Amino acid sequence: MTSYVRILVENTWLAVAVSLAAFLLLFAALQIYARESSARPETTRKLLHTGAGLLTLTFPFIFRDLWPVLLLTGASALVIATIKFLPAARQRFGAVANRIKRHTLGEIYFPLSIALLFWLTRGEHPLLYVVPMLLLTLADATSALIGGRYGLTPYTGGNKSFEGSVAFVVVGFLCVHVPLLLWSNVGRMESLLIAAALALLTMLLEGSAWRGLDNLFIPIGGYFLLRAYLPMDTTALATQLAVTSAIVLLIVLCRRRTTLEDDSLVAAAFLTYVAWAIMGWRWLIPPIVVFVAYAWVSPPTPANSRRMHGVPAVLSIWSAAIAWLALARATGRPSMLFPYSIVFGAHLAMFGMSRLAHQFPQRPLASLFWRAVVTGWVIMMAPFVAVAGATGPNLAAAAAGLGAIALGTAAFVFTQPTIRNARHDTERWLWQAGAASAASVVAWAVIAASRALS
Repeated sequence: MTSYVRILVENTWLAVAVSLAAFLLLFAALQIYARESSARPETTRKLLHTGAGLLTLTFPFIFRDLWPVLLLTGASALVIATIKFLPAARQRFGAVANRIKRHTLGEIYFPLSIALLFWLTRGEHPLLYVVPMLLLTLADATSALIGGRYGLTPYTGGNKSFEGSVAFVVVGFLCVHVPLLLWSNVGRMESLLIAAALALLTMLLEGSAWRGLDNLFIPIGGYFLLRAYLPMDTTALATQLAVTSAIVLLIVLCRRRTTLEDDSLVAAAFLTYVAWAIMGWRWLIPPIVVFVAYAWVSPPTPANSRRMHGVPAVLSIWSAAIAWLALARATGRPSMLFPYSIVFGAHLAMFGMSRLAHQFPQRPLASLFWRAVVTGWVIMMAPFVAVAGATGPNLAAAAAGLGAIALGTAAFVFTQPTIRNARHDTERWLWQAGAASAASVVAWAVIAASRALS
């Protein structure tokens, strides 16, 4: 530790003052640069992003307590928010970070992510802070700049591009691999595997984020992934990389054969990986079945085959499923696979109902309802029985699943008076998520009660 660093460590208020002065100096310099040059808005915004991120790399070395980091991140967030939301301040000081036209809160999420990451890594090796911050600072900024200038293959449903994602993976790999080689006891092969898997997975996080949420998802997700990978051996890491690569390949092969927009497809792929990483391959089956079988719930037409489902639709499907995953992990009870499967079966039936109601406007809703419910039930419960085993309790659970899926689908239809022209807004996805959650809870309660009585 140099004498200068020691002085800052021993004088916390001095370290706070130096850090804040460095940030304000960076902001002022970029303000002058933006006004005096023809730099693109995204360029100056990412220069601020990169410069501020590099400054925060010093935090684990000069701060031992949380409060200085909270003070600094809070002050920077206040400065950015004032410039962003107050017209007078925005007109005078907004040349750096507020010239882009799209709506984003990334500037606010950035200091929030720094505070959260510092809190999570207190008392641990600084590597766990530095690597996620490098991913956010360098890989994310490079992705945005390359995508903005050279992006020829934009994602549908978002402002990202294939070229930007490739740039993220390349830079992200180096952001992980180099620190691991120079600053840890991880072996060379393990370092390569960790860097490759982490770069691919954080690329999925970056590609699925919207309105600046990548500034929150990348460092926090990167921290938890890195922490999980470090103790693994070569075989386990090779498996992680193989599954991650298979998911990325699936995205590339299927992006033209799904109704999911590109950003939502990337989000679904990452959540599918999370399901496998948390609970194993059996928990991959329900989301994959929904992905493959969605087109079968009604005859395809040009109207219902277009790419129309964004990230809110994916979050609607996964919200309750993630809860059952977390509960299964916390309790060690693989029986949670049943309500987890019911979530996906209910969503499949609800999608089928909305498609059929629109496609056959002259047919009674009751007949379409049972067609959608039975189709969703068969498609989901058949794999459940095959994976969980054709035992008496599992067959009884599958039978009870029909009623649960019917109940959830009925609740959804009740909340959608325009079911024949179903909306794709936030309200619809919230109702659909709630209906699927209720179906899974009812199914779990019925089976739990029957097993308690037997």
